[in-house]
Amino acid sequence: MKGILYYFSGTGNTKWVADRFKEEFGLNNIDLKLINIESLEEINMKGYDFLIIGSSVYGKMQPKIVDNFLHRLPITKKSIRSIVYSTQGASSSAAISVIAKELEKKGFRVMIQSSMKMPNNFYFASGKKPSINEQKEMLKNAEIKVKNLTSCFLENRELKEKVLFPRILLGKISARTFRKVLPKLSRSITAAEECTKCGLCLRNCPKNNITFENGHAIFHSKCMLCLRCIHICPKNAIRYKGKKISQTQKETINCLSLSK
Repeated sequence: MKGILYYFSGTGNTKWVADRFKEEFGLNNIDLKLINIESLEEINMKGYDFLIIGSSVYGKMQPKIVDNFLHRLPITKKSIRSIVYSTQGASSSAAISVIAKELEKKGFRVMIQSSMKMPNNFYFASGKKPSINEQKEMLKNAEIKVKNLTSCFLENRELKEKVLFPRILLGKISARTFRKVLPKLSRSITAAEECTKCGLCLRNCPKNNITFENGHAIFHSKCMLCLRCIHICPKNAIRYKGKKISQTQKETINCLSLSK
């Protein structure tokens, strides 16, 4: 048996969970290929027995880059078994239900849908800043959850976290509002004098939203607020509304394959 996992991960949470899935399936002698959808040109399901979709959550829903991927995903007549998971600072998310329904429309059979509470990378604007111990606890719980989900999947048992319709509706409304204000929110991101013009943020922005102009890093209006630039900056020189942000994603950011 062989599977494929497509993911989008802004600051590493979703990729960290993807790595745990790969390890867990590997322990069962099952190969799981991980694909980052950021630079994906072709979606190829040929030769794979199951599918996993992993998404971060922004504004209570999956980002548009994931929606675009789902739109491009080919229809299947094979009822390919699938897992859907999301990562977010909250305990749960309506995004898993929305993604699962899109997969089912394409002919996939969703066996597992699960939300993973992970360290909040947007704590400075929404939610609470996780302590180091809280982050470690979240990662430990996520690892245990991946083990349980993998066992259920291999035993051909369905395990779908329930998402009530009002929550889905609220999530869709919140996501629409969030996407509308993104251009305004993105203007809150700036580079401080500590910036050394290393270009790490520019090369790794999933929206190609950052340029250098007249010796300064400029953040344009295509931002999806994934916050990767803030958390990967080696000098912690990127500000939000002029404030220096504590880089809380050090445990997960390193699992991303960054362009150095």
